[in-house]
Amino acid sequence: MRAPLAFLALAFSVGIGLAWWLKLTSLVLWSLAAIVIGIFLWKRHRPGLASLCLLILVMLLGAFRAWNDGQPPTDSIEHYLTAAPQPITCEGIIISDVEWICPAQGPARRQGWFQITGIRNGEKWISASGQVLLKLHAHNVPLAYGDRVRLSGSIRCPRPALKDEDGRETQRFNERNWLWIHGASGILTIADSEAITRLDSTLNLWTRYRRWVTSFRWQLKQIGRSLLGPLEVAYLEAFLLGDGREIPREVWDAFRQVGVVHVLVVSGLHVGLIASIGLVGLSLIRVSRVLRYHLLSMGLVTYCILTGGNPPILRSTIMGVLLCFGRVAGREVPALNSLGLSAILILAVSPRALADASFQLSFAAVLGLFTLSPLFARWFKVDEGSEGTDPLEKVRPTPESETILQRWRRTLWRWTAQGLAASCGAWVAITPVVAWHFHTFTPIALIANLVVIPWSSLLITVGFLIYATGWISSLMATPFAATFSWLVYGLNQLVIWLAALPAASWKW
Repeated sequence: MRAPLAFLALAFSVGIGLAWWLKLTSLVLWSLAAIVIGIFLWKRHRPGLASLCLLILVMLLGAFRAWNDGQPPTDSIEHYLTAAPQPITCEGIIISDVEWICPAQGPARRQGWFQITGIRNGEKWISASGQVLLKLHAHNVPLAYGDRVRLSGSIRCPRPALKDEDGRETQRFNERNWLWIHGASGILTIADSEAITRLDSTLNLWTRYRRWVTSFRWQLKQIGRSLLGPLEVAYLEAFLLGDGREIPREVWDAFRQVGVVHVLVVSGLHVGLIASIGLVGLSLIRVSRVLRYHLLSMGLVTYCILTGGNPPILRSTIMGVLLCFGRVAGREVPALNSLGLSAILILAVSPRALADASFQLSFAAVLGLFTLSPLFARWFKVDEGSEGTDPLEKVRPTPESETILQRWRRTLWRWTAQGLAASCGAWVAITPVVAWHFHTFTPIALIANLVVIPWSSLLITVGFLIYATGWISSLMATPFAATFSWLVYGLNQLVIWLAALPAASWKW
């Protein structure tokens, strides 16, 4: 196998999917594993049998991980939840940042994830476990990652999706599936600030680091909001900080209709640009090669936490760190192997991530870039690593005889064809995922990505300069803020125009 980790990741993913679909039990999984091991020991001299048995065992390992993840502990909070909100007093730990939710989505509130460790039953406390979504309507009590608190409020289980007479879902947001993907059992709502009691806790090094990242994120937000208008700030925070909640719904719909909504979510494009900027900066200040890549690895991990750590940025961060380690060791890390390892690590920690649309879209797009784009490049007669072929020339001139116009035309064709090959590869790979989750087919994305991705890259670069110079002086950041505003306006107009084109997308 040229990319063994990619095949192992595929087998692991298939195993998780089969465990969900067939509802396999541990007895069945252990029996199948014993049969596979027995076949291998019996026919171990057969060529190729070892690889096949290994893939099947990894698939069974994925199925066992999914089965284990679906077994709630005996003290799970799920046993106490009902569809109607019930009063509860519980203790636990805040395991995420507690952030404000856009007022357009309802009353102003803060939201985060809460890990329950115990609940009060009458006059005594009993052990309980489970993660819930915490909604705080009490605004005057600051809560941060790692806080141990006692809360009194109401708790309920997630609501199922509404369905019509034909059994199709009519609700745009499926609360039950969303909470299940994030590993949450229910929703805990706190309406009174007096219902929040802080408990004594010792902050370890990791908690202090996470809180510093949160504080740094808030300071960056303040810099952007002091220099830009509401719409521009929404774009800046979506592109650089992974927070797109302030972007208007109609903008999301337009980007989704054109098939370029991925640029509004921090992913490999954003991480790659930020890493490139950081690498150039470290090179300019003469940091040694080994230290440069170690610092870049630490920066990628910090940026992953800063932007929320969703599946696309987790994938790109793991691949980036592996690339840095490979450069330090003087070895190239195969792209498909790093992609497979990142998938295995994410799914081993959280197998439910496989059901997340962002996980599927991220890995499908990168897989398409690595496997399908080279095929399209050959079809477009683009020879990677060379100067390419100009289809407008019957006989390609030699470098000595060609004119400046011919050289520019050949270069322009090479860039365009390479970009179109990358766009086609990614589009073909993600189209089934988009059709399955969003019931949309977007052929306009093939052309839109050629313009929107470079435009977004420029926006990310300018946004980075806004934060970097705004940290020193708001006067220094003003020209970059003005440039960012013009770029946002142009991108908005472009996407709206593309969305209005006939047959830009089909939805069913």
